[in-house]
This record gives sequence, C-alpha cells and structure tokens, in this order.
Amino acid sequence: MRMLQGPNVIGQLPDSRHLTAQQRLTISTAATPFGCCNFFDSCADEIFSLYYKGALDLLDWMGFQVSEDCLRKVHFINYLRPEQSEGSDTAGYISDPCTEPNGVEFGSCSLSVEDFGLYGRSGPVRKILRPERYCKTFPRYMLDGSRIESETMWDMTFTMDQVLNDIRVALIDGNATTAGQFDGLKRWVKTGYDCSMLDSWVVDWNGNPMSGGAGITINGNAIAATWDFVDVLLDLFRNIIQRIGWSPMLRNQSMQVGDMILVLPSFLARCLLDFYTCWSVCPGAQYEEVVKDSKEMREFRISLNGGLFGDGMIALDGHTIPLLAYDWGLINGPTRGDVFFLTGSMGAQRIWEGEHLDANTALRELSGVSDAAGAVGDYFVRDAGRVLGKVDTDELCRILKLWMAPRLWCLAPWAQIRFQDVKCSTPTGPLSPNPADTSFYPETSFTAAECP
Repeated sequence: MRMLQGPNVIGQLPDSRHLTAQQRLTISTAATPFGCCNFFDSCADEIFSLYYKGALDLLDWMGFQVSEDCLRKVHFINYLRPEQSEGSDTAGYISDPCTEPNGVEFGSCSLSVEDFGLYGRSGPVRKILRPERYCKTFPRYMLDGSRIESETMWDMTFTMDQVLNDIRVALIDGNATTAGQFDGLKRWVKTGYDCSMLDSWVVDWNGNPMSGGAGITINGNAIAATWDFVDVLLDLFRNIIQRIGWSPMLRNQSMQVGDMILVLPSFLARCLLDFYTCWSVCPGAQYEEVVKDSKEMREFRISLNGGLFGDGMIALDGHTIPLLAYDWGLINGPTRGDVFFLTGSMGAQRIWEGEHLDANTALRELSGVSDAAGAVGDYFVRDAGRVLGKVDTDELCRILKLWMAPRLWCLAPWAQIRFQDVKCSTPTGPLSPNPADTSFYPETSFTAAECP
C-alpha cells in the first residue's frame, strides 16, 4: 500500500531530523482544575487568587515596541569651545582684518546598546490524553466571571505571569553583562559614561530619613546635612529643566503630565507624600508632630492622592509629577528603598523606550528554512508578537514554553535621577509582591499546590 504524503498525516514515517534523542518528559504533579485531579473543591464558590498579579505599570510606561535592530547608537557633541593655545582659549575678536581667525574645537561621545535579553519559562508537563472535566457539573470560573476553558489556558496564564515577574525585577536590577539579561534602571541611571555630560544624577542618601542627615552625596560629592529630600529633588529637577533648555531637540517640546515620574516602593511613596505635605505647608516648624494635626495639613495631604497612576503626585515648580508605586527590586530592607526620577518623554520626543524582538518575524523566518519548516507548527505567537510560545510533546505528554526578548533604551541618561537608600520607618514595614523578597506578604514558607 502506498504511504500517504505530507506533514501531519497519520501513517507517515518521521524523517531523520525528527529522530534525534530528546529528554523524556515526566508528568508534573502541579495542581490543575481539570480531569481527575479535582484539586479544587467542586462545591467552592470560585477560584480567588491571593497572589498579587497587578497591572503592567512601569512596563506600560516604558512603551515596549517591536525592534528589529541589534545595535542602537547615538553620537553626541558634548562641548564646543574656542581653539586652545597653551591651555587657554584663543581670542574670538580680530584686531587686524588681514589676520586669519582662530579656530574652534569640539568633543564627542556616544551612547549605545546591543542585543536583547531573553526571558522564558515552561509550564508543567501535562497529559495529552485525559478527561476534560471531573464530572458533568464541574465548570470552573474566575471571580471576573470568565470560564477557565482548558488546562492549557490555566498553565499559560501562570507561566506568562512568571515571565512578566522576571522582567519586572530585571527592569530594575537587570545587568547585560550576564548572558540573557538586559540593563535595567540601575545600569542606565548611573555615572561613568563616556563623557560626563551623559551622566545621570545619582544621590546616595546614606540611609537617612527624608529630612536629610550626614553622609549624603550627589555623584560622589558631599552635600550639607541641612538639605532634605525635596530640596535636593527640586534642585536636580531644575538642573534637568535647564539642560533640556540647552537641547535643540527638546527645548521646543511641551512637557505633559506623565513625561516625568517618580518610581518608588509603595511605603516610600506614602512617606514622600507625608513629607512633601509638611515641606509645603508647615509654617517653619521643622515638621513638628503638633503641626501635622492641623486642618490645612490634612486637606493638603488628601489633595496629593490620586494622580495619573493612582499612587499620588507632587508639584515641582508648578509641574505635576505623578508617583508610580513599584515594589519590584526597589526595597532594600525593612526601612529603606530606592527612588527613581525618570524623564520618559519631552512632548512628542521619547527618551525612554522599551523594545522587544518580534516573535512574528522569528516564526516567518523559521518557516522559510526547509529543514525547520516541519517544526513551525509547534510554535505560536501571543500578545501582538511580544511572546513566542512552543509546545513540546513526548508520546502522550506535553509541555508549554514561553519566551520574550526585551531591552531598554534611554536617549538622555542625564535627565534621570536615582536616590539610593532612603529611609522610611512605618509600623509594619514594606510589602513586596515578589516571593523572593523578605518583605513578601504574607507567606514565610511555601508549599506547592499539587494534585493528590
């Protein structure tokens, strides 16, 4: 009998490229609401997550877009000055009209980023041949009313959430010198660039409260202990506005609310709003507790709530600066955290850009390679090309895998500020949504949910 031809036809013998040795899969014991596992009581009302999922917050603000370029590089003219003579400026005036004018000189430096990070996770190994439900009266729903349609949907949601959590941490702590990572804010908002004109403002607050104290430095230079947090923030904000005025590309842009933001842990956000209240309306009382009970103080503090992200706002020289509470990678201990002042745009000109490789492009290129064409059906794309997925099978077992390739780009590191180790004491301390942090709430030990 003649064998049927074409891929995915029952009875066709696999060709040599599919006969390579592979690691055998082992069925996972991870919980699932499907089949015979019946992990969740069918008499319970709903499935409710005590796990903090949250919105995409800072990832959305960075505006991740598709990029196809490995190298991004910009050259800057960092100074222009008179031609030098024995270490001094030559004259610009001309006393003799027959004399050749003196020349000029300029300096240049560059800013670049190469390649992308790579983040991926796999879900549990599941059975392909299995009952769909525990019994006929066993549909499962989330609290929002959406039905959990399949075990694949269940696993994909959890796997994708963890990939995003990995990237949330990398957005702060990522270091491109480690294979697979991209540079996060701590690597971008720094000093030590090719030319100092590109350097960010890095403030070591030295574990002091927002009222200030000893040992505070700005880019390594000590400042007086009398300056408080808002004083320093306002001064550096004015420096950035001044520098923007020097830039032909930025100075004619109109700043919009949300172009500049403060990113800080939730507990520090509350401390900053409290401190800013007294900085603004305390009548020279140096933040005495008795003053904080005044009606004016309470009303002013309440007016700072809300804002673009719902986490509060302050004003610097009449410009509204929204606070974005971000508890991934910014908590340094029970009383300390980091604060970033980020200039993400100036009107229509983007300064911070999140980028990711396009999974659609990868899939199209794979389908054009004859030796790989047969494997294309194992891959899929989600979230407008942000995520590349794959299902591996081993006899009657399957495993889901997801990948993303992101990175950050900043056109103006000099317009960014980082405050390190700012102290804020609260009765309960900070809360982190990251189970790897000691401030994760409320679990202190972990037992994985497994099928009986």
